[in-house]
Parts: sequence; structure tokens; C-alpha cells
Amino acid sequence: MTLAESLDIQAGEMVSFIGAGGKTTTLFHLAKELHQKGGRILVTTTTRIHKPTKPHVERLFLVQQADALIEASRNISRPAIIGAGYGVDDEGKLLGLPTPWLDEIKKSAQFDGILVEADSAAARLFKVPSELEPLVPKLSQLVIWVMAVKVIGKPLNAESVHRAERAMALLGVPLGTILTAARIIQLVAHRDGCLKGIPAASRKVALVNQADSVEEIDAAKQLARMLLPLGFERVAITSYLTDDPIKEVISH
Repeated sequence: MTLAESLDIQAGEMVSFIGAGGKTTTLFHLAKELHQKGGRILVTTTTRIHKPTKPHVERLFLVQQADALIEASRNISRPAIIGAGYGVDDEGKLLGLPTPWLDEIKKSAQFDGILVEADSAAARLFKVPSELEPLVPKLSQLVIWVMAVKVIGKPLNAESVHRAERAMALLGVPLGTILTAARIIQLVAHRDGCLKGIPAASRKVALVNQADSVEEIDAAKQLARMLLPLGFERVAITSYLTDDPIKEVISH
């Protein structure tokens, strides 16, 4: 089973990635799969990511107007992976495109898939968004929430959890509290928690990553069964240590 199949990604969809623990790796793995199927794929962000280079993208556009990218894409033959951002900052990070621009690009139907990193996580295992996050385009048909199973059993602190202070406030627990599966479910279910800011019409899929051992796969499967009632269509369990990242798919 391919990653795209495990996540039930349909042709032409705009897919937004939120959360932590494997968003960028998943995004580029998907882009490669969709490219191999002959698609013209756009890879972009609404936040900041490391500037993508070959082989992850074949061309990178710095976009000042959505119309300019739409027009330029018409002349790029398939298959192709195209990166786009507003600019590059002093740290070499690609600056994101405004969400209305991505909705406009989606409407143009010039791409066979649009993959958007819509959340930043500072390389942590888990993420609770701030009041201003995530930045998901309204026309995203699918939102993939990502977390690393390795966070289960770790203390709730800034080393493991991005916006740890936010997680503490939502849970009403002190710094260093052990992050159990039940507490993760609380943070996902909370109205100001992990799934805030997702457009009402978007499908939701969870991806539990870094399941690198039999024990971690079992823990991810138990968590997946707890996640399904929270509005997810399915949960994919992954490890990118092998060529085949899909370890299990749990669905209704």
C-alpha cells in the first residue's frame, strides 16, 4: 500500500498537514508518489519551512501574486514537483503563501495535487497550536494531523511538545506531567486543541509516525482506536526507517 492510498488522497486534492513529528517527511514522500503517477504537484507552506531543493522539488518559485504562479504552471509539463513560497528569510526558510492565494490556485485546477505544510512545530514530537495556528486554506479537502508515537510516556515540556505551555493550560496540569495516550486524546478533543482551525468541510485523517518498533506499533494502534471517534476517517501508522513506511491503517 502506498502512503497516498493509506491516507485516501484523491486526485487533484489540496492536502494540508498540521501537528508535529513528521509533517515535512510525509509531505515530500507523498509528492514523490504523486509525481511517479504522472502528476504536476505543488509543494508549499502557509508558515515557514526549510527551502526545498532537488530532489524534493524540480523548480522553486518565489511568488508575489497567485496569478503569476498559475500562469507559469501552465507551461510546465507533467510530471513535475513545483515548490512555491513568498520569499526566503535570513535563516534560509521559505516563507509561506497566504491562504486565500492557495484557494485561488486550487480553483485554477492547474495542479494534480497541492500539498501544504500549514503548521510549524520546531522539530518536536507533538504540537498544540497557539491562538493564531494553524493556517489551513479553506479549500483544503483533506487535513492530515501528524504526531510521533514516541511522545507517549514523555514528560510534558518544551523538549518534546511545541507550545508546551499551551498544552499545560488546556489540560490543567503542571510542567513535567507524563503525556499519556488519554491526555493526548484530551488535547485532540479540546475545542482549542490539536484540531482547531480545520475547515468544517475538510476530511480529517490522523498519521501516527515514528512507530519504529513492535512495541511502538502496538501503542500507535491502541491510540488509533481512541482517535477514530474524534472525527478522523482513518489513522495511518508509519515509520520512515524502511522503504515501506506504512505499518498499519486503522479505519471505521
